Amino acid sequence: MKQGRYYTLYVEEGVATVTIERRDRMNALHPAAHHELSDLFDALPTMADVRVVIVTGGGEKAFCAGYDLKDNLETGVMEIAPTGFAGFNARVDYPLPVIAAVNGMALGGGFELALACDFIIAADSASFALPEPKVGWAALGGGIQRLPRAVGMKRAMDIILTGRTVKADEALSIGLVSEVAPQQDLMATAGRWASDVAACAPLAIRCSKAVAYQSFDLPSLSAALDISHYPLAQQVMDSEDATEGKRAFVERRPPRWTGR
Repeated sequence: MKQGRYYTLYVEEGVATVTIERRDRMNALHPAAHHELSDLFDALPTMADVRVVIVTGGGEKAFCAGYDLKDNLETGVMEIAPTGFAGFNARVDYPLPVIAAVNGMALGGGFELALACDFIIAADSASFALPEPKVGWAALGGGIQRLPRAVGMKRAMDIILTGRTVKADEALSIGLVSEVAPQQDLMATAGRWASDVAACAPLAIRCSKAVAYQSFDLPSLSAALDISHYPLAQQVMDSEDATEGKRAFVERRPPRWTGR
């Protein structure tokens, strides 16, 4: 386990678990935390033993309550890293799959952090909100942009324009989260999903993630189906792992991935 000032990192069997540790501030983030987390997210793809990342909050009350406004009032400083809130939200081509394990409140930037992850597993105590309009702000760090992509425009707009709170059961019903688990089972549930991802070929997962997101920005379905738009497509089909996957299937054994 690695201990930062504002996070802990634990890596086991290809899964890196990042826990935000500012429990006294409901895991709200101030400038130093944003920059430290940015450095961590920079480092994770370089770690050969990491195939998938889980992000969660310390304690049971909050995943992340957004920007630390108390710190802003105390210091007069409001700053995030160039990579966005939590050092992650502005990244649009992160190579590793990232799962949010939302253990409590995900408010403002905290909700945006969950939305920036590839999918969300929620505790039954989890709640989500973009309350920025209630204090004269707008959720410009990814909330307004990503929520409609996640749940559709009409559903997203009633959440965005009212700043209301979405509980875990509603989040599941509208497709915002993939599974809801009892609080005490959240990390085991997220770990099960992460293990399923980690069992797949790393290059194939990276390609699949890239194509899924990049295809959104293409002008038509016919363009999205043209694999020449995706640099990783031919690489993954020609990879050693593609050959290994076929061989393992025929030989009825688990594949041995190399990431090549």
